[in-house]
Amino acid sequence: ILRDAKIAVKKDGDRYLVEAAIPLTALELKLTSGLTLRGDFGVTHGDPAGKRTRLRTYWSNQHTGIVDDAVFELMLEPKNWGELNFQ
Repeated sequence: ILRDAKIAVKKDGDRYLVEAAIPLTALELKLTSGLTLRGDFGVTHGDPAGKRTRLRTYWSNQHTGIVDDAVFELMLEPKNWGELNFQ
């Protein structure tokens, strides 16, 4: 848990807008112009009751949609990550 992270969620009809501000110092990152990191961001979508995950979507990894919450779903697959370029 990052105590200094700020997260705002806004519902807009059938969509949500999520804004997250995470201090880079909390991640121990020192950014320099031209730095490229690899990573991914994802969202889980629940059923109307909010009890079960029905869909997973990711910014970069388009090869998954598994929703069983099985242990193998927690495995990281860097080959499916995208590039984060800092300028």
